[in-house]
Amino acid sequence: MTTLIKKELTLITLGGQKSPHGNLFYWENKELFPFGIQRCFWINEVSGDNSRGNHAHWEESQVLVAVHGSVEVLVHEPGEAKRKFTLDHPEKGLFVPPLHWVETRFEEGAVLLGLSDREFSEQDYIRDIQDFENLQKGNHR
Repeated sequence: MTTLIKKELTLITLGGQKSPHGNLFYWENKELFPFGIQRCFWINEVSGDNSRGNHAHWEESQVLVAVHGSVEVLVHEPGEAKRKFTLDHPEKGLFVPPLHWVETRFEEGAVLLGLSDREFSEQDYIRDIQDFENLQKGNHR
């Protein structure tokens, strides 16, 4: 399992065991989520012409894993160009720290699992792209 010193946007390799009887993958990282996983969610049956996400968080960090199929994740952070990640194996996760705008696109049949270090809070969401873009200009909450 990858251990990170800084909490930066990065791909991580999840722990696991592979055998002829099947694969087991798991994620344990008290450095990134010192208080453990506070919420998990999964998204499926997203049609090809739709995207999900389209928001950022003020404080929440997440690990995203495509547990089935392939999910393209576009990430934009203030002052930086958009980056594209392809999650296409359950052994691969994407750690997304706060203040990163995320948009996801799903291949047919894909399932995305999200693990969060915080409980759901609507106040933690930045849902307007212009508000997010203003962060790049040094304007804050």
